[in-house]
Amino acid sequence: MSLSPRSLIERYLPAGPARRLATVLDRVAPPASPGDAAATGHIAASAFFIRVFSAGLAYVSQMLLARWMGGFEYGVFVVVWTLVITLGVVFAFGLEQSVITLLRKYSHDGDHGAARGLILASRLYTFVVSGLIAALGCAILWLRPDLVSDYRLVPIFVAAVCLPIYTVAEIQDGIAVAQGWPDLALVPTFVARPATILLLMAAAFAVGLEMTAVNACWAAVIATWSATLGQSVAIGRRLAAVLPPAPRRYDFALWVRLSAPMFLVDSFLVLLNSIDILLVGRYAEPDRVAVYFATVKTLALVHFVYYAAKVASAKRFASLWHADAQAELAAFVAEMVKWTFWASLAMSIGVLIVGRPLLSLFGPTFTEGFPILFVLVLGVLARSSVGPAETLLSMAGQQTSSASVYGLTLAVSLLLNSLLIPIYGIWGAAVGTTVAMILESVVLAMVVRRRLGLNVFFLATARRASSSE
Repeated sequence: MSLSPRSLIERYLPAGPARRLATVLDRVAPPASPGDAAATGHIAASAFFIRVFSAGLAYVSQMLLARWMGGFEYGVFVVVWTLVITLGVVFAFGLEQSVITLLRKYSHDGDHGAARGLILASRLYTFVVSGLIAALGCAILWLRPDLVSDYRLVPIFVAAVCLPIYTVAEIQDGIAVAQGWPDLALVPTFVARPATILLLMAAAFAVGLEMTAVNACWAAVIATWSATLGQSVAIGRRLAAVLPPAPRRYDFALWVRLSAPMFLVDSFLVLLNSIDILLVGRYAEPDRVAVYFATVKTLALVHFVYYAAKVASAKRFASLWHADAQAELAAFVAEMVKWTFWASLAMSIGVLIVGRPLLSLFGPTFTEGFPILFVLVLGVLARSSVGPAETLLSMAGQQTSSASVYGLTLAVSLLLNSLLIPIYGIWGAAVGTTVAMILESVVLAMVVRRRLGLNVFFLATARRASSSE
């Protein structure tokens, strides 16, 4: 059974309150009918609900890990785990995005053999290649351990075991999004994995094991493998019910041609989102990394609005664009952008109000990051002011334009953070990152307007921008 707000309300609340909440839910996102706007509203509500829950779970998990491990070990762990996440997205080679468009195309064309070939080959390819890359990286560090700090060496070796299966999880998230299954796209990654890490570390703490970065990395390895394998089984069962049998067909040329620009986009974007943490880890002590990371995680309570909008809109963006439904696409884009911005603004105000006590939950020294929240939130609001514009470009076949935008933004972020962090520490990281995010939003809006004729600024109307020129 798919996970949705309605199913959870009906399952876990008494009949009376459940009926009242279900009535409210119908007004926000009516029950879905395949192919219509109600389906998108249902997916959006499901994605939003899951991300609300996962954001809270992730925050509690990080808070407890910080308290159990202490600033130094926690700081080591978050840098290593951020590196795994970054490389995991990069070495999915854009396939986690291209499978969404390709599977929708194959479904429309009735090309079930190509769909089956893509589903198998994309997962197998990323697993093998990323595994070889992880092995090569470990071999280099084994021969040249002086390349990293000694306290990071063993955690990196352990975390490398995660990389191959992490890339598979990225691909499977895309497969689930293409099929309109937000539960399978979000729950394994954003709920099952962090929950498993937390449970394993809680068990280690209870039995008196050392709460080190190495043990935290082992917990992450176990959690990632178990969550991804479970996701694989669940996706396989659902696909068996909706994808007719057919001989597999492999259209490698098309897959590479479509995935290559998406690879650049995803690489630039994930580096843009993590370069500040990695550079803080390069220039600052683990304790300072821990403070900065906790501050960034506090803002994740706002970020999930943006990412929920991306997950919810991708499928409908692709469908409307390929159907050449320009007026309907413009209206849908305007609706998604406005929802993303105003929800992000409300969350931002709430986070700033309770930011200091939230950071104190990580430990007494973590409140040093509270003033930085006021800088970082400006970048988050700038990004939300244009909604999921990058997803719109990708679904409209403008991956090269997206890659150019993020390449420029990454270069600016790398330059600013490299200059500011050695001088100003975590304050330099906050300023450099915020300036880069503002630049990203402005350039994205300009590119969407020029390439697609749509005004994606949150105050814009739903009409085509070109019609007013």
